[in-house]
Amino acid sequence: MSRLWPARRPDPRVCYHHVSAMALAPHLLEELRLPPSGDGPITRPPPGANAKIVAIYEYWRRIAPGPGVLPGRQHLDPIDIPKLLPHVWLVDVVGMPRRFRGRLIGTTLQRSGIPLKPGVYVEDPIAPALRETVLADFRFVAETRQPVWFRGAPRAPHDTAIFEIERIFLPLAADGVTVDMLLNLTVFYESAGKEW
Repeated sequence: MSRLWPARRPDPRVCYHHVSAMALAPHLLEELRLPPSGDGPITRPPPGANAKIVAIYEYWRRIAPGPGVLPGRQHLDPIDIPKLLPHVWLVDVVGMPRRFRGRLIGTTLQRSGIPLKPGVYVEDPIAPALRETVLADFRFVAETRQPVWFRGAPRAPHDTAIFEIERIFLPLAADGVTVDMLLNLTVFYESAGKEW
């Protein structure tokens, strides 16, 4: 498996959105127009999002124990999402200041060459110049209790056949309030836009 590092220079046409504050932007592989979501929390992933992203988001909403209460790891049952599991990864939120440690890494992510492993902190395999950019989304989700969606060039070491990623980070809280874990799903794309 060959590697490409550092990651490709970001394309200015790549859209990058916190789902709670989405703005109009072109999409790299499709000229997709994303509607503004306003100031409120996200109600669903952006139009045109991968079906796996939509499915994990809908599942996350469905397992929430009540309005305004976040689901926790105890509400997540892998039996409910078998087809999504290869793309799923869980990250523990630990300490203050917050750090993010890999807990479970799906097989598709393992095959992609991304060096995150259970017990490894997210920032450890990232080039120092990119750490703050990468960690910003993790912090956003932990602090605001809101999802974040991204589609664009990978920022971590990966198989060179991977041209673009799409992912969503979803907050989990054992007590329903304090985010202690992130439920993440990543989809990889080849240069022609085909799922890897």
